[in-house]
Amino acid sequence: MDIRLPILHLAAWTEAEAPALPATWGWAEQACGAPDVSVLAPLLRRRLGALARGMLHGALRCHPAGGDLRMVFASRHGDVARTLEILSDLAAGEPVSPTAFGLSVHNAPAGLLSIAQGNRAGLSALAAGEATLGWGLAEAYAAWCADPERPLLFVYGDVPLPSLLSAFEEEGAGACSLALLLGSGAPAELRLSWEACGETEARPMA
Repeated sequence: MDIRLPILHLAAWTEAEAPALPATWGWAEQACGAPDVSVLAPLLRRRLGALARGMLHGALRCHPAGGDLRMVFASRHGDVARTLEILSDLAAGEPVSPTAFGLSVHNAPAGLLSIAQGNRAGLSALAAGEATLGWGLAEAYAAWCADPERPLLFVYGDVPLPSLLSAFEEEGAGACSLALLLGSGAPAELRLSWEACGETEARPMA
C-alpha cells in the first residue's frame, strides 16, 4: 500500500531535542523543552497532563484559529498515568474525580481542543500498538480523501509509561508529538509505503 499525504503545515515536539526532519520541511515548526499551550484559557491549561500538552502544542500551531475542522488523534498508550491514579483510588476505596476520569479517556486531548476552538466537526481517536503512528496516518488520509476540499488535522503523541509499567516500555521511548494539517494545494507531500514482511516471533507480555 502506498499513500501520499498533502501537508499544509507540520509541527513537531519532543522533550529532548528537536526532531530531524528533511530539509524540504524547513518551514515546519520544531520545538523542544516544555510544550507551549499558553494560548489556551488558564482553567483549561491547569487540567492538562503531559500527553495532552504535547499533542495540543503541535495542534495549535498547525491550526491556531477556531472553526470546524475534522481531526484524527492517535496515541499508543494514551494518558496511562492518569488511569493508574484512578485505579489506585478505586483500590484504596477513595472516590474518583469526574475530571480525572474525563481526562483519562483516549479522545480527551481532541475533545479539549474542540471545546477550546468551538469545533463541532467529527473527530477520531485511535490506538494500534506499535503501529499507531502509521495507522493513524492512514486513518487521516482516508478521512481526508472522503472530503478533500476540507482540511484535516492529524495529531500523534506519546509520553513514557509510568514506572509500574516500565517492563512494557520500548528502549529510548520519550515524550513526543507530531501534528499535520492536510489539505489541497499543500506545499509538501508525505509519502507512506507498507510492505509485507515475514512472520516475527511474538513478544512476551511480561
